[in-house]
Amino acid sequence: MNEKPLTDAAAREAIRTRLDRNFLVEAGAGSGKTTCLVERMAALLAGGFCRPEKMAAVTFTRKAAGELKEKFQVRLEEMFREEGNPAVKERLGEALGKMERAFLGTIHSFCARLLRERPVEAGIAPDFTEIEGLEERLLEEMAWEEYLLEVRFGRPELLRQLAGLDLSPEAIRGAFQQLNRYPDVEMASRDAPYPELSRVRGELQEFCRLAERLLPSRQPHNGWDSLQRTARRALRWQRVFDLRQDRYLLRLLERMDRNASPTYNRWPDRRDAEALAEAFNHFRKNALKPARQAWLEYRHAHLLRFLLPAAERYRELRRRENKLNYQDLLMQAAELLKNNPEVRGYFRERFSHLLVDEFQDTDPIQAEVMFYLTGTDPSETDWTALAPRAGSLFVVGDPKQSIYRFRRADIDTYYRVKDLITASGGEVLHLTSNFRSLPELIDWSNRSFDELFAPASAPHQAEFVPMDPVRQRERGTDGGIYRLELEDVKGNNREQIAWQDAERTADWIARALDGELELSRTPSEKACGLAARPVPGDFLLLVHYKRHMALYARAL
Repeated sequence: MNEKPLTDAAAREAIRTRLDRNFLVEAGAGSGKTTCLVERMAALLAGGFCRPEKMAAVTFTRKAAGELKEKFQVRLEEMFREEGNPAVKERLGEALGKMERAFLGTIHSFCARLLRERPVEAGIAPDFTEIEGLEERLLEEMAWEEYLLEVRFGRPELLRQLAGLDLSPEAIRGAFQQLNRYPDVEMASRDAPYPELSRVRGELQEFCRLAERLLPSRQPHNGWDSLQRTARRALRWQRVFDLRQDRYLLRLLERMDRNASPTYNRWPDRRDAEALAEAFNHFRKNALKPARQAWLEYRHAHLLRFLLPAAERYRELRRRENKLNYQDLLMQAAELLKNNPEVRGYFRERFSHLLVDEFQDTDPIQAEVMFYLTGTDPSETDWTALAPRAGSLFVVGDPKQSIYRFRRADIDTYYRVKDLITASGGEVLHLTSNFRSLPELIDWSNRSFDELFAPASAPHQAEFVPMDPVRQRERGTDGGIYRLELEDVKGNNREQIAWQDAERTADWIARALDGELELSRTPSEKACGLAARPVPGDFLLLVHYKRHMALYARAL
């Protein structure tokens, strides 16, 4: 480490000292955001701004919660040993003695605690069980089978309607599971007319006539290209199935709705390939896609009418079994706080300070819980209209590291919360110092991603913030960006290229392990007893595809 001042020193100082202000901290990779969170928590307790039992620190995973607890205790012990002020030392001693009373855990376990403290108002039994993983999947499967049994014997017309959509219960099981993953999303449903298919049927016939005339009579040496396979499928279906029946026509359109381009060396005449490619692209854009879209819109409302009762059956089963999954915990906690001003006031007193880590992975329901707990108006039911009490909310995240969009964590929620915090007198701080990586890697990363990330004004996308390297390479050690050049491979044979790359990579690693490479270790690595000479665990190989991974294993 060098001794030069950190470029974000003012922001780090504000986190430790400006305890009456709400902050959203945008912390880049390797910037020590967990350390900053721990510093904030310890400062709140040392300064008398908060008592242990009134503090809640929310993380994203159980592992992160365990690491946070460990670092928090270590920091409190360090401050207690070094503190000279008797009053502050007394508060730190009390904090150490009552540390277990502070909440440090995941958002789901936090919501479970809220529900267990006020189960009557939440409308649930206090001894509910939290379910996840295999147990949840088995319960979901039970609900699905119960619903199908009820439909088969009580409402068989629903199965006939489903068959009329060319669907089976097994085919829509995944849609049922998706509905259960996002119960807070209101599904739009409106009836659409049955699609008019005469145009697409006629244009398909024209495309098939052209394909019959232009396709090669024999399979090319390297096999059919994607355009040839698509055209041959259409011709085969035309011979085997009666495409005057809508279900066969629509099945074929689904299989044809993909990119199909020619490989010209597999055609006797390039002009034939170009003509058929142009015809297919015209057919797909102007006839196939509109017909498929109309068919999907028609099926949507009918499909929801079949699936929504199944999703409700699963909710009823969870209630009957007194079991809550992760989404239940979030939604029922948010509902409890939203509709009960007295309960909200109770929890505002119960938890005076809320600190949230990995905020970029927070979904809209979690944001609701945050603002209902810290908002100043206990009767306001719109969380986006709430202003958090001064000093009550501290969130840390990095929008560039958001990877849970599939779980509804999105940049829009992040920016909305950011605006709410600043509009209520809070501030946004940036931690840009990187303690993890060497300058060569940081410089390369900054140059590479500056052009890939959107400018600050672009919506729905994180802006680029360059990192500042803190680590310096120790004298006599290696580090930086290295490039292993490969020789040309005849015909660009992918397997030969992968094998050559695997051999060179394995050779480089072997020479590094034999002493040709000396690493610049971080203080934490040195504390674990790691020497400058690399060990196998220092190396990580990332490949584009799994197909040739065995070659790398063999070379190593």
